[in-house]
Amino acid sequence: MKKLLYLSAGSSKWGTGHLLRSIELIDILRKKGLHIYTIALVPDVIEMQKLSVFINGYDRRVQSLHEIGVVNADGIVVDVHTSFQTELFLWLKEQRHMVVALDWYHDIGNIIVARANLRGGAEALKYAIIRREFQDALRNRSELNPGYDAVAVIGGGDNCRHLDRIFSIFTEDRHFLDKKIALILGPMVDGKLSKFAGNSVRAVTVLRNPDNIAWIMSNTSVGITNGGTSLMEFTMLGVPTIVFPQSEEEENFVKPFIENRCSVLGSLETEGFTAQIIELWKDEKLRKTLSENGRKLIDEHGAERIAEIIFNTFSIH
Repeated sequence: MKKLLYLSAGSSKWGTGHLLRSIELIDILRKKGLHIYTIALVPDVIEMQKLSVFINGYDRRVQSLHEIGVVNADGIVVDVHTSFQTELFLWLKEQRHMVVALDWYHDIGNIIVARANLRGGAEALKYAIIRREFQDALRNRSELNPGYDAVAVIGGGDNCRHLDRIFSIFTEDRHFLDKKIALILGPMVDGKLSKFAGNSVRAVTVLRNPDNIAWIMSNTSVGITNGGTSLMEFTMLGVPTIVFPQSEEEENFVKPFIENRCSVLGSLETEGFTAQIIELWKDEKLRKTLSENGRKLIDEHGAERIAEIIFNTFSIH
């Protein structure tokens, strides 16, 4: 039986989406009978500790490519942030194995033999990997009686401090006093909001790494997020979403979501953002349109499609 190495990576800079979605794909590959050895790379030891819940499912955890050494496998699958791909590409060339790369935008040379890229317009989003818990949450979602009026999830380390600003708006503006709002802090998010984790301030409940994240995100009238994994999850769930890109790369990624009218580009002005979310709450027809468009844009089968690419590439049938 052929053996593959699967490498993913995460950090406050790179976010955690690659690590999380890879677990779903790895599970599918193993259920199909593939012999696969998995490695999670997190450069910082403190961040590795913060991510322990997410990466314990990997066979090995390392802080550098040097730690991995020589790969004894028939091929390699990689899913890492674009800013890490230049360094990784040099390492892959040394390994001299065929590689299937997810979301890969660096040089492909003669070693990257297949790719499944998400940044290529609406068509590319067919490769969006949706975790099983979100697929289950979709089937149980109630649009008529959502548990929250808004749920905000900003990935990575929230480097632009969007959560801080959103928290201030929701707790200081009288428009939101009677609302039920959740702010989700990921493992990489530090700062002033950390002291509120597990508590409520006026309309806002601050939660850190809740176990039922999929249920929370599915049971809201409106989602608020950046241009990453959570945006794809909100979209698949059919949750109308206000999106705040954190980088130029994310600005490009969110374009098909905006163009296909399943998300709204968030205003960085307090009055503008307030007007946006109030409009979404009031306009049921608009929410329905955004929801239906989202379900058309992303489905639950992205991981299966990528698995097929991997099996075909390495002739595993």
